[in-house]
Amino acid sequence: QGDDINSGASIVDQTMAPGETEEPEETSHPDSTNAPTIKPSSLDNIKSNIKNWMNNGAPVRDNDVTNILLIGMENNDGNGKPQALSVNGRADAMCIVSINKRTKTITLASLMRDQYSFIVTGNSGRYTKFHHALSYSGPAKQIEMIERYYKVVIDNYVILNFASLPKAIDALGGVRVKIEKNEAQYLRSIGWQIPASGGEFDLDGGHALTYMRIRKGSSGGDTARVGRQQQVIMSLVGNVKNYSVNEIVAAAKAVIPYVRTGLTSENILAYAVTAVTEGWFNYEFKQVTLPDGDCAKGFTNPEDGAWYWKVDYPLAAQKLQSLLYG
Repeated sequence: QGDDINSGASIVDQTMAPGETEEPEETSHPDSTNAPTIKPSSLDNIKSNIKNWMNNGAPVRDNDVTNILLIGMENNDGNGKPQALSVNGRADAMCIVSINKRTKTITLASLMRDQYSFIVTGNSGRYTKFHHALSYSGPAKQIEMIERYYKVVIDNYVILNFASLPKAIDALGGVRVKIEKNEAQYLRSIGWQIPASGGEFDLDGGHALTYMRIRKGSSGGDTARVGRQQQVIMSLVGNVKNYSVNEIVAAAKAVIPYVRTGLTSENILAYAVTAVTEGWFNYEFKQVTLPDGDCAKGFTNPEDGAWYWKVDYPLAAQKLQSLLYG
């Protein structure tokens, strides 16, 4: 327990086969047992409901709340190597970091990738997975879709990819995570020297990336993977929780080269200082994943054979608004 795992192998090789550009879309999914292939008429009804919802109603704002979209981007080239951060890819992970200064809470709201949605592109669009919006038109498009489906304003974004995320984690001192038995079984199968029973481990950035992206074997699919992503974020928060102003500024400066964001360097440093001076790290932290079991069911699409979440977007949006704004 508390063992270190030092980076000794290529993280790309640990997570992807050589030459694989992006993980293929799933035709089955461990988050749902025997997800039915729905009838074309049912799919037509879903499409109609989706368009009606996304085209009506405006996203809401609260002046005491700041919502920053944190994106883990999958933008590898044809050889399986991450491209520059400026090159758009799919959103492998999406988490709204919401700071509510009135209620003194910070909410980590993770959004599932495989939601069935209509993504607007130019004068038309297509029905596809929610996280494809980033690859079509960049962060502005992903933010637009979140605002149209979940009806909350996103104030800005921060993007990391598979090359920059490990460096950012290392700059913040690595992470300590609890690895469950089923996760340990998979990690041992790719060469990790850890007990089969799992335990708590200190990970460098490269191994943290591999841990965050597990979705094979008996790992629990994307729902469990989102939980691992949130665990890494909370570990990083714990690293900097007691930093002084000078220490948080130094940490922010160390991370800035590894992110793509709509914030200026001055904005980032100002947020870092405010986090310390206003005690943000002492706020109550809440974590949620949407859609959850109350507002989503899995289904197999008869048009493409892919697995999706069928989402009750009005209910999912209501849940998110209540969590972020009260």
